[in-house]
Amino acid sequence: MTIDLDNALTEGAESASRPASGAQRFSPEELADLLGQHRPTEQQAQIISSPLTPRLVVAGAGSGKTATMADRVVWLVANGLVRPDEILGVTFTRKAAGELSARIRAHLAKLARASRHHGLDLAPEALDTEAMEPTVSTYHSFANAVVQDHGLRIGIERDAVLLGSAQSWQLASTVVEAYDGEIWDGFPAKSTLVGAVMKLSGECAEHLQEPDDVAAWLAEEASRLATLPLASGGGRGPASAAAKLVSTLRSRAAVAELVVRFSEAKRRRGALDYGDLVALAARIARDVPEAGGLLRDRYRTVLLDEFQDTSHAQTVLFSELFRNGHAVMAVGDPNQSIYGFRGASAGQLSSFPETFPEVLPDGQRRRAAVSHLTTAWRNSVSVLATANIAAEPLRNSVPYAPKAARAEVRSLEPSPVATRGRVVVARFSDELEEAAAVADQLATFARLREADGQAPRDQSLPTMAVLCRKRSQFVPIQRELERRGLPYEVVGLGGLLDTPEVIDVVSTLRVIADPGRSDALMRLLAGARWRIGPADLMALADWSRHLAGRRARAARVPDEELDAPGTVEEALVEGDIADAASLVEAIDRLPRRDWVSGAGRSLTADGLNRLARLRDELRTLRTLSSDDLGTLIAQVERSLLLDIELAARPGVSLHHARRNLDAFQEAAATFLAQSTSSELLAFLAWLDAAAQEESGLDMAPSEPVPGAIQLLTVHASKGLEWDAVVVAGLNHGAFPSGGNDRWTSGAEALPWPLRGDRYELPQWDADHPDLKGCLEAEKAFAEDASQHAEREERRLAYVAFTRAKELLVVTGSAWSASRAKPAGPSVFLSELRDAAEDYGFEILAWAEDGDLPEENPLHAEPEVAIWPYDPLEGPVDATTGLRRSLAPGRRRPLERAAADVLAALPLNPDEGDEDAAAAGSRTPRAARWLREAELLLAEREREVDDDGVRLPEHLSASSLVALGEDPEAVVRQLRRPVPRRPGMAARRGTAFHAWVEEYFAQSAMLDLEGLDHADEFVDEAYDLQSFVEVFQRSEWAHRSPAFVEVPIETRVGPVVVRGRVDAVFRDADGTWDLVDWKTGRAPSGREAASRAVQLAVYRLAWSRLQGVPLERVTAAFFYLADGRVVRPEKLASQKELEQLIESALT
Repeated sequence: MTIDLDNALTEGAESASRPASGAQRFSPEELADLLGQHRPTEQQAQIISSPLTPRLVVAGAGSGKTATMADRVVWLVANGLVRPDEILGVTFTRKAAGELSARIRAHLAKLARASRHHGLDLAPEALDTEAMEPTVSTYHSFANAVVQDHGLRIGIERDAVLLGSAQSWQLASTVVEAYDGEIWDGFPAKSTLVGAVMKLSGECAEHLQEPDDVAAWLAEEASRLATLPLASGGGRGPASAAAKLVSTLRSRAAVAELVVRFSEAKRRRGALDYGDLVALAARIARDVPEAGGLLRDRYRTVLLDEFQDTSHAQTVLFSELFRNGHAVMAVGDPNQSIYGFRGASAGQLSSFPETFPEVLPDGQRRRAAVSHLTTAWRNSVSVLATANIAAEPLRNSVPYAPKAARAEVRSLEPSPVATRGRVVVARFSDELEEAAAVADQLATFARLREADGQAPRDQSLPTMAVLCRKRSQFVPIQRELERRGLPYEVVGLGGLLDTPEVIDVVSTLRVIADPGRSDALMRLLAGARWRIGPADLMALADWSRHLAGRRARAARVPDEELDAPGTVEEALVEGDIADAASLVEAIDRLPRRDWVSGAGRSLTADGLNRLARLRDELRTLRTLSSDDLGTLIAQVERSLLLDIELAARPGVSLHHARRNLDAFQEAAATFLAQSTSSELLAFLAWLDAAAQEESGLDMAPSEPVPGAIQLLTVHASKGLEWDAVVVAGLNHGAFPSGGNDRWTSGAEALPWPLRGDRYELPQWDADHPDLKGCLEAEKAFAEDASQHAEREERRLAYVAFTRAKELLVVTGSAWSASRAKPAGPSVFLSELRDAAEDYGFEILAWAEDGDLPEENPLHAEPEVAIWPYDPLEGPVDATTGLRRSLAPGRRRPLERAAADVLAALPLNPDEGDEDAAAAGSRTPRAARWLREAELLLAEREREVDDDGVRLPEHLSASSLVALGEDPEAVVRQLRRPVPRRPGMAARRGTAFHAWVEEYFAQSAMLDLEGLDHADEFVDEAYDLQSFVEVFQRSEWAHRSPAFVEVPIETRVGPVVVRGRVDAVFRDADGTWDLVDWKTGRAPSGREAASRAVQLAVYRLAWSRLQGVPLERVTAAFFYLADGRVVRPEKLASQKELEQLIESALT
């Protein structure tokens, strides 16, 4: 069908005066034509133009839900149904919120331009996109805003402290240490008990249960079961199992009592954690009608993204606030509900039509409408078939949850432009064969893709990933990628505290602060830098025991005997004093070169020299231990030579190489901002809590390295996509995992009968007259829970399969190094094999059970290597003496490079006549370089007369701006520098920059935006609160920066220009956006043009740093005094910047 755009626009203009309740001005198709976009599909058009009533949109993976939501907003605004500022969008991460917000803003800006171009008579508010932007937030941020605005109505003060996860862990640990009650079983360590308290506390909040009610319920249930008789005879089996079950319930009741004390401890401190935040917001929504009334008046329509990942408390929050048929559109996919372990439930989405009913004019209620998006725009035809195969059983109802809500989930359909694609299925004998095949498949894909010229013009190399259920499955695949020289990157492996460079820094900090941390010292001793061998380590351990024994005998042994070599008698008592020995002390007080231990061991000369150097280094660092924490960490980094090591990484920019250390510095800044103590030991305790509760802190954001293969878990892959994806390790018991987390098997989960989504879950029927009946019911419950867990794993497989665009490789193996018996194939792998003929999947290999070796082939020849080994070459086989062929050795090329550098330098620069040195001590090439340098220096000297001035080797970006504004003043300042008194504006700007940096650091660490920490950072004398409010209303507050406060430097002509980019954002199309905060007002005229020089320098530096064209980098100022975003129309090129400097010197 063809639409006459001119007629449609004319009719739209003529109908602009219609009331909001009238007929629509523009159809979705007409708007797409107007904005120059692809027309929506029939499904998308129905959703875009749906009435302002509750609606559930079931959107399959890659079906264009974000684009549809953005188009829905534009359609509502264009048709005068709502103003932009009457729209609320909510999603889970700041990254997703930023992407949705950016897309909506871009579409509204297009609408405004099209309106002016075609003379449309749209409402003024539809065109003022800067003043009336939609609100796009995260779920946690929205809950925080509700508590901030209405918490006083339920007794919550506005200055309540929000605890981070690590701080909550520390407080829970204190509560556990002070507990004097009985814990029955299941907690071998304090950390296990603290984890149970944290988990149960979080689940109580997510399901709106009071901890004391949970404790009472559990205690009553345990007492009831304890009084029940056995069915007959008191047999040992049933009696033992019954006693264990009762003990588990009592332990859970004790944990619930600890949760009660944990809640009381938070209350005494005026503190909240994230679970409290959402629970309190839900309570306000339910008990404070005024809150809902105000928000319904403010937001006429609400978009809830990723609704399948919401918890019960979040569902209550929005259903109570936006009740009575308010226009709420929830978008999600129950097949992608994979965060059940965090409290999410696919049932929340399925029950949406009943939870958010439509209210008819006569007051009657009916289920909300349901729409579907089933066209998959991401996947090829073959890849899409695997997703539908995996999801098919999820459409069936389950007998264990007869009351569960069920939303229709339709099969995905390929897009009209979908390619055929490839799916490869394989099962191998062992994990080494599997890893080799994975590496071969990816190498072949990259080679063919490049040879066929299929890569997009702006992407020379394909994107590739390997997804595994567990991180431990990465190891053999990493080795095979290294063996082939294929670049790879492990994403999010264990968190920030598990990255090698951060481990070294933290280990050094521990050694500085605590002489008992011999374990941390071992990390340094055994590392690539010091490489202390086993013989020296054993001798050092002997020396540490010798020192401990000497302390013990000091009161009764004459001083002159203390330094005598060890004796046999000393060796006999070494075991008794081992606990008091410290390797840290041993290094600080090294023995004489002739010392021999009682066991006959001594330190080698080389080992002793290395230890002495390490001793001196640690002593120097200890003198700084009371200094500023950031300064100490930076000095540790330099002492360990990590700055040089990271800068030398081949093929990686310095900024990318340093990202983990920079993130660690930001973590330290967060600790200082949140903690009442700045001591090193307190910081290390905070890191311990973070390692327990936050999986070692969030990793620094990582942009994919071009051509590198990313390795990550399936959970971490959600929301991402690649050209080629390998899903490895599909073995029975691994994926699906085979376990179940039913609440009766542990002591930390909330009992399922108390959960808000209990109708979606299997339940234990404990209403029996005897223990035998209860135990049999629990066994049936365990089977139902296993079935429920497999459905959760099936959703995970669906997510994994739908990450691939063109190639999907799905593999498994029977034997791994850790298995005593071969594993069968995963049910998901078997399903694809069975469907291979019908769908054209390729069977690369299939190891049948009957063909497998009876013994684990990976145990036949254990790998033994000599340690320590050369870090530039890799380990050497202990039996053959040959280097293991992992990655190619680097020592020879590095030594050649070092030799070239040395050959170009003078051999004896301080000896003899300079001319003689130049003639005899330098190579001809070096002498020629020296002569050229002398000529260039002489030429520069001639160009500068007596009254001239030479620019320094380094200039700040602001100095370069000043050169454009008043070069004579800059020259005078350089000729005779005069100190300037810092003005109020400069101090205000510094304070605001610190606030913004901390704001984004908090958000990155916690994935929570909009936290009101103004009281911690804002000095009233600077009047920063007004700037903070302007910033929080701006687009930048809702976007997720890739980097914050990035130092840059780049050469422009004869000088190196240095600066610091305030924030760097990455747009959806890969464009980099640099932003500089200004607390003043936007300039105009010539001043505005000269200010743009700063952005031009930043753009040039970032382009060089990232290796991208200049046109892929944009830049802007954000002036807070008037809330304006200024993007100069033209930024100076490299040549123009060089001309600016040259003109200043002439």
